[in-house]
This record gives sequence, structure tokens and C-alpha cells, in this order.
Amino acid sequence: MCDGPLVAVIVVHWGSPEVTMECIRSVRACHYGNLHIFVIDNCPQQRLWTQPPEADPTIVYIRATTNTGYCGGNNLGILEAQKLGAEYILLLNNDAILDTRFFTNCLAYMERHPEISVISPKTLSYQAPRRIDAAGGELDLNTGETTIFGQNEQDVGQCASEKEITFAGGCAFFTRTRVFKQVGGFDENLFCYGEDVDISRRIVLAGFRMRYLPSAKVWHRHASITVSGRAELPSRTEVYYYWRNKFYNLTRYMSERFGMGHIRFGYRFVRRLASFALKHRRPDLSLTMLFGLFDSIAGRMGKRDYYEGRYSTRTR
Repeated sequence: MCDGPLVAVIVVHWGSPEVTMECIRSVRACHYGNLHIFVIDNCPQQRLWTQPPEADPTIVYIRATTNTGYCGGNNLGILEAQKLGAEYILLLNNDAILDTRFFTNCLAYMERHPEISVISPKTLSYQAPRRIDAAGGELDLNTGETTIFGQNEQDVGQCASEKEITFAGGCAFFTRTRVFKQVGGFDENLFCYGEDVDISRRIVLAGFRMRYLPSAKVWHRHASITVSGRAELPSRTEVYYYWRNKFYNLTRYMSERFGMGHIRFGYRFVRRLASFALKHRRPDLSLTMLFGLFDSIAGRMGKRDYYEGRYSTRTR
């Protein structure tokens, strides 16, 4: 079955081939036939395939020579999708699983509502399927602060209604291709983390409308979340990129003034810094936060590396 508009699904592989393959199988299991899957292999150390799957012409396998991050990998896929003439694009985390009616529900809604350009699905936890990961969100266009609806709540029907949103998370980002033609791709200075804040802001400022659609469902695997729902401590890499990029976005959005956004950032930064060092006895994470902040101030963006647990200013 190939009826309906062409949809390009972009999956960036960055490790754990079994996880990525489960994601791809979930895409293939959806009740929609006119799909092309672009797999961007961003992991030279742990390739997904040694050779692309010749038996499936709908899969386009692109091997990046280095890890270009969420931003660079998706930008490459977006360019390929535009060349193909896809009308819609789904950016899908490699650790996400789609509901079988995901495309049917998204496309039916988009066809009925030509004024909507982006759909954010109901995202549930892979480890605890009745717990909500995200149900759309709101974005402060000045500071980049986000409110994510339903996050970490048990799904008892409180997020069953569609709604207008100003923030769409990057786990599963369904959009008309023309959006990227107008606003451009992801900011590769970010590499990973905070890129969904930046792209959501640019989309809203460009006049496009985004919608949370609860009938579109995705299950997202979190490496740092236990089955009980208790969060484990993030890795140094997560800490570094999160705080570096958070300050980078804030600085760009409020480039001409110092305001409450900076004060709130400073308060939260100091609290988290102290929590890592004193409560969790992890001064290395506090130091990583400082490295991230200093790099953001100094304009050292893009990919940064850790070697044997030590911070390095080298890039690849």
C-alpha cells in the first residue's frame, strides 16, 4: 500500500544497534505504506550495519564518518528527505517505539487541519508504559524555559485532549517538510540537548502552529530512568551539554539585556551544583557543569569530548 503523501522518517543511530533496530521495526510495523526511512549512522565505534539492507529499497542508510550529534545527523536526513520530495518528516529518536497507527492518525489530522505544521505526540515511558514522558509543552520565547505537560505523571486520562502548544520535544517530531525550508535546520553548535527548544522557538516565531495530538503515541526508552520512576544521576556528557546549551540559548534569546531569565538560570545552576557536590557526593558532575558554563561563555560549542572521565577541550 503506497497511497497517501510521502513521509520521510529520520533515525539517527548513535549506539546500541539492538535498540535502533527495535525502533526501525516499529516504524515498519505501522499501518502506512508510503514511507522512506533514512538511517543516519552516527556511531563509527558501533555501526548499525556493515552493509545497507539491499532487500529493502525504502531504507536509505547513510554512514557518517564522525559523530555529528542529534543536530548534524538530523540535518543530513532533512536534506535527503527534501531531495526525495517528501511532504512530511518524522524525526525519531533511535530509542523510541511508534504505535502502529502513528502515521495514520498524524496524517489524517494534518489533512484535516492545513493550518497546523507540527504535531507533538503523547510520549510514554518505555520502561513504565503507563507513565507520561511528555504531552506537548509551553516555551518562554525570551528565556527558552519549558513547561512539559504531564511529565512523570501516571496516565489516567488527564492528557487526552489535543491542544495548541509552543514546544515540541525532539523524541518524535512530526512536521511538514516546508517548515524546515523556511526556518532552516538544527543549530549544530548545540550538538545535542536544547535543540528542540531552539527549533520550537524558531518555528513559532516564523508563524507556524504546533499541536499536541494524544492519538499519536510513542514509547521512549530512558537510560537514566528506573522502572520505578526514580531518576538516576545523569552522565557527565548529559550534564555538560544540558547546562552549556541552556546558557547558550538564553544568551542568544536575551542578547541585548540581562533579565529575570539570567537570575533564574543562576539560581538553578547554583542549586544543582551544590546538590551534585553535597547531596550526591559527585563533585565531578559539579565540575562538569562549570566546564559547560565556561565553554558557553567562551563560545566553545559543537562536539566536546571526555576521555577516561576527564574533560578535554579537543574536538572531533
